[in-house]
Amino acid sequence: MNAFQEKMYKHLQKQFGTGESVFLSDSKNLFYSGIRDKIFELQEKHGFGFHRFVKQPHVASSQAACINLFLPIMESECAVDVLKTVKTDIASIDKSHIAEGFTFEYWRDNPRPNDGSKGLLNDHSKTAGTDADFALSYIDNENRHCLWLVEHKLTETEFTQCNAIHNGKHKELLAKCSNYTAQHLMSNNEDCYYCHARHFNYWQLTKKYIEAFPNLDISENGCPFMDGMCQLWRNTLLVKAAQEEYHYDKVFFSVVKPHDNIALNNSLKQFRAIVDPVLFSVFHPTTIVDAAISCSDSALRDWGKWYTDTYLNYDLL
Repeated sequence: MNAFQEKMYKHLQKQFGTGESVFLSDSKNLFYSGIRDKIFELQEKHGFGFHRFVKQPHVASSQAACINLFLPIMESECAVDVLKTVKTDIASIDKSHIAEGFTFEYWRDNPRPNDGSKGLLNDHSKTAGTDADFALSYIDNENRHCLWLVEHKLTETEFTQCNAIHNGKHKELLAKCSNYTAQHLMSNNEDCYYCHARHFNYWQLTKKYIEAFPNLDISENGCPFMDGMCQLWRNTLLVKAAQEEYHYDKVFFSVVKPHDNIALNNSLKQFRAIVDPVLFSVFHPTTIVDAAISCSDSALRDWGKWYTDTYLNYDLL
């Protein structure tokens, strides 16, 4: 456990009142009191699943922290003004694409339960697949339909890596993947475990949306997405595929994380070096929470103070 994790865990144990334990007795208690009923209603309506550490309620559940960050804002009349602090082009929430204009665990617009779809990347199942923690459909200042996907991190030390390489079951792949170039994999999808054995569309879509990675050296040896950039890559493919499938005019992908979680910075630095900087961005929750605290909605101001105490004041132990 690194210094940031240790500090955040101790703080969250204090805030959630779990003593020496990191687990709560009831999943509902992970969520801000003002959204407890709404989140379970939304979960049933939109059909997204809760992660392990919501089902086994853990104080450092990143999914719960993400919901605690965005749902109170989306329930407020000040949502657009608050989100403008990080997404400056928002003019209004667009409910013509995504029901209610937003969702959690996004993998396609308005999924239908048990429809058998494997999603836009052909990798989705009930237990796995590429999704974004938060999704917002909105109209921008030029009346364009836009999609914004957000990946939320709390205490994680890395983004999801290539499971074929890092799960230990396919050690023979490491030497091969360390020699393949991106150019080779775009033309020979069968040499990627994900594409060959699992029939995912990652490299086909990379070739199709290569403009999203304008600075990727496709001739350099070694698959660039074996390590922490794997999740960032897949989420970028997801937002580009959604743009084409659902006719969004503009799409964006962001990562939100605590400023002091520096363990993620190396992968973010590597990814920023290859991805379209208009498409991708990183921000800290403080930006939108501070905007909420100064807004005209008293209920949202109260939430902002709660969120600050719960997730941001970890230095005040």
